[in-house]
Amino acid sequence: MRVSTSMIYTQGLSNMQQQQNTMLQNQAQIASGIKLTNPADDPVAFAQASNLAVQSSKDQQYSTNIDNATGKVQVQESTLGSITSLLQSVRDVAIGANNAAQSGTSLGALADQLDQMQKALTAQMNSTDERGEYLFSGTAARQQPYDASGILNPAVSSATPVNLAIADGQTVVVNQPAGGMFQLATSASTGGSASILQVINQLKTAITTQPANVQTVYANAQKDIDAVMNQVTDARGSMGNTLNTLDAAKNDNSAQNIITQQTLSTLRDTDVATAITQLNQSYINLQATQQSMVKIQGLSLFNYLR
Repeated sequence: MRVSTSMIYTQGLSNMQQQQNTMLQNQAQIASGIKLTNPADDPVAFAQASNLAVQSSKDQQYSTNIDNATGKVQVQESTLGSITSLLQSVRDVAIGANNAAQSGTSLGALADQLDQMQKALTAQMNSTDERGEYLFSGTAARQQPYDASGILNPAVSSATPVNLAIADGQTVVVNQPAGGMFQLATSASTGGSASILQVINQLKTAITTQPANVQTVYANAQKDIDAVMNQVTDARGSMGNTLNTLDAAKNDNSAQNIITQQTLSTLRDTDVATAITQLNQSYINLQATQQSMVKIQGLSLFNYLR
C-alpha cells in the first residue's frame, strides 16, 4: 500500500486533534470534579450512576420524612403525657367528691377545679403543631377534634391515621385520630358513646347538684376515666415503639446513604491524580506528534537529492 504525503498529514492532524481533545476533557474533569457527564463517556457507568442518583434522592427524602415524623410523634407523645396527668387529677377529684364529709363549699371548690381541668384537657386534645395541623385529627388534620361541649367532630370521627414513608416498603403513623384515644364506645356514665370531656361534664353537674344517685355517678366517672387513661397509655406505648422504629430507620438510612454516595462518587467524580497524570501524558503525546510533523514536513525528494 502506497502512503502519500496527504495521508501522512491527515493522520498527523488527526493525532494532534485527538490529543488536544483528550487534554480538554482532562482539564474539564479537573475543573468540574466530574468525569461522567453524558452516556458517551461510559454507558454502563452512566446508567449505574443515574440509578444511584435516584436512590440518593429517595434516601434524602426518607431522611426528611424521618425527621418530620420524629418531631410530630414526640410532640404527640408529650401532649398525651400532659393529658394523662390531667386525667389523673380529674380522677382524684372524682374520688375526693365521693366523700360524705364534703361540704357545699368544698364541693363547689372541687367543681371549679374540675372546670379548669376540663378546659385544659380540651386545649390539649385540640393541640396543633407548628403548621397549624391538629395533633389528633388523623387525615382530617385541619379539622378541630372537639367543640366546647366535648362532642367529637364527625370529620375527625371518620378520619384514618396518617402514615409517612420512612424507607422502601416501610411507613409509620404520625397522626392518630382522637376517637381511638379520648372516646368511649360505651360510657359507664352515659350508657352510650361519649368523649371523656362529656363524662367530665356529667361529673361537674353531679358535684354541683348532688342528685340521689351521686355515688353511682362518681363510680361510673372513675370507670370511664380509667378506661380513657388505658387508651391513652396504649397510644403512648405505640408512639414509643414508633420512635424506636424511627431511630433505627434513621441509622439505617444514614448508613445506606453513605454507601450510595461513596459508590456514586467512584463512578462519577474525577480522580484528580489520575486526571492530572493523563493530562500530562496527553501534553507529552501532543508535543511528540507536533515534533514528528515538523520533521515530516522537512522531508521531500528534493531534500533527498540535495
